[in-house]
Amino acid sequence: MSEKTSVKKVVSTIVIGVLTGIFYYFIYIVLLPTVFSRIFPGTEILEVPILWLLAFALFTGLGIANSLLREHPVSLPLKLLSKILGALIVLTLLNFGVIRGEVVMEGTVIEYSLDISLPLYAIILFSMLMFP
Repeated sequence: MSEKTSVKKVVSTIVIGVLTGIFYYFIYIVLLPTVFSRIFPGTEILEVPILWLLAFALFTGLGIANSLLREHPVSLPLKLLSKILGALIVLTLLNFGVIRGEVVMEGTVIEYSLDISLPLYAIILFSMLMFP
């Protein structure tokens, strides 16, 4: 195998890893919190830009490591690790499924708290099983 072919193979593997990381980032940081905020309008998504940047770096790094080590047995734990980190980040962004808010009715402020953790866990489990 020539040197150009091996360089192209490594570069294409890294690109696949970056795309995989972006895919996981999109699913766990963009899609799932958006779906829950649409289904449950009172859901607050925590605004933590450093968490988003850290999640992007983690997903991209794990995606690159996973694609480079595809033939190695450690690739399965890396893939599982990125799914578990994604689930933890989604849970953190969505306050672990507890929605809190206030409603003003006839001059009275009513505070409410709704636990949506069970459907949240079900959707996260579904996303872990269905996405590669």
